[in-house]
Amino acid sequence: LALEDLASWVYAASFWMVLVLFLALYLLFVWIFVGFLLAADGYSTSQCIANDDILEEDVITRRHILEFAFALSWTTFTTVGYGRIAPPGDDDGCYAVRFICSIEAIMGMCFVSMCSGIFYAKLLRFIGSAPVTFSSTLCV
Repeated sequence: LALEDLASWVYAASFWMVLVLFLALYLLFVWIFVGFLLAADGYSTSQCIANDDILEEDVITRRHILEFAFALSWTTFTTVGYGRIAPPGDDDGCYAVRFICSIEAIMGMCFVSMCSGIFYAKLLRFIGSAPVTFSSTLCV
């Protein structure tokens, strides 16, 4: 019943309200996966979330790790994948982080397809209500 109520609200709500809802859901999903990535990185035997520009002698603080996890999460969720922050493929201890990234990418694709479908339906409803006058030679 709650899903039906949400679907009817999304259909009846304004475009901007739905946009704000989807942005809030996007940020919520990204931060949830940041937590999963940080937990998996904490249990791994090596540093799985790091920037390619970080040198061995650089000091990596908790703030850096949080920043790297957020960047990895949003690029994975949106499937942009810039490649500057990625779990290393040759480290045996980073399987959990790579698994979470793959789940996040699949959920991101589902989220984008759901959002685009709803926005298309809202746009189609708006376009379908446009006034059209027919004449014998021209559609105005």
